[in-house]
Amino acid sequence: MFMPTKVIGPTLRAFGARIGADVRFRSPIVIHNSRAERGHYYDNLQVGEHCLGRELFLDLQDQIVIEDHVTISHRVMILTHTDAGASPLADQRIRASQSPVIVRRGAYIGANVTILEGIEIGESSIVGAGASCNSDQFRPALSSRVCRRGSLRILEASLLKSGGCGQAND
Repeated sequence: MFMPTKVIGPTLRAFGARIGADVRFRSPIVIHNSRAERGHYYDNLQVGEHCLGRELFLDLQDQIVIEDHVTISHRVMILTHTDAGASPLADQRIRASQSPVIVRRGAYIGANVTILEGIEIGESSIVGAGASCNSDQFRPALSSRVCRRGSLRILEASLLKSGGCGQAND
């Protein structure tokens, strides 16, 4: 949806989303798989107070919970389900599934991040630009982790450097 920032929160609320005070989501926002029930289209979306986001893709097949003081950078995709559709792989290798996504208080999500179903981003975590997050091991960090389907690679990095998902030093 393309609309002024000041009306996005009220519009989401009017159709079932639970949106806290001082939430500033900027256009465009793409909402995929909203519910069909009139007045409850966005029931699966819950956003805390003092959150920022821009150019978001939100898959509401299952719940998305974004807690207070979260910043979500440009072009982030939050996916709550997998469905291979008509592909022959749907029967063999890629089973349909869905799970909620939770972004805990104070997290920072960098630009062009993809967060897959069932992921929980920990409190005050940093998810660096371009990460594809398929593991919910993200906690406050002085190092970062690049998340790729099938493998994880740990990088030496300070809080100021980008490149992955925040991971506590082990």
